[in-house]
Amino acid sequence: MEVYSTENEQVDAIKQFFKNYGLTIVLAAVIGFGGVFGWKYWQSHQTNRLQESAGAFATVSEALAKPTPENIALAEKFATETNDIYGALASLELAQIAIDANDLVNGERHLTNAVAKVKNDAFADMLNLRLARVQLALDKTDAALVSLEQVKGKAWNGMKNYIRGDVLAKKGDNAGATAAYRSALTDENAGAIRSLVELKLNNLSN
Repeated sequence: MEVYSTENEQVDAIKQFFKNYGLTIVLAAVIGFGGVFGWKYWQSHQTNRLQESAGAFATVSEALAKPTPENIALAEKFATETNDIYGALASLELAQIAIDANDLVNGERHLTNAVAKVKNDAFADMLNLRLARVQLALDKTDAALVSLEQVKGKAWNGMKNYIRGDVLAKKGDNAGATAAYRSALTDENAGAIRSLVELKLNNLSN
């Protein structure tokens, strides 16, 4: 996965990817692993349900372009009732709206809901990284560390250790923060955050 320079670009890329290809990926997985029986079962039930979710999500996402209280309520109802990738995407969009409004409490709530619904590992990793950032901003440092532990993909190691460094620094663990920042710098994907990590390392040493 390409390393994006900002967290918002990561979020937008994941959302757009699943908007474009989510149903295709799920169908391919069923065909590949379920065989004829799995395909017939999927045709009879799951495909229609997922297609309905995709269509409803498109309506919700369009409505959220104007995040009025009514549109947010519509999206929250959809996210609550939809236990699939599109429910997770709706929660992610709601989280972004809340975070942009500096409503970090609801941002955390929506991200937590999204994590609970998603089954794609790369998407779950990105959500947990974002959740950890919000929890850090809320001074929930222990919760942030737990969220970071859920990030398994090696492609995220640099960002994971960068955020871990921020969390440990806030907890007053300068030695732990220094180790985390240095680990972030050794990651092959650290380019986008390297200057920030080096600045924070310098601040810790002063």
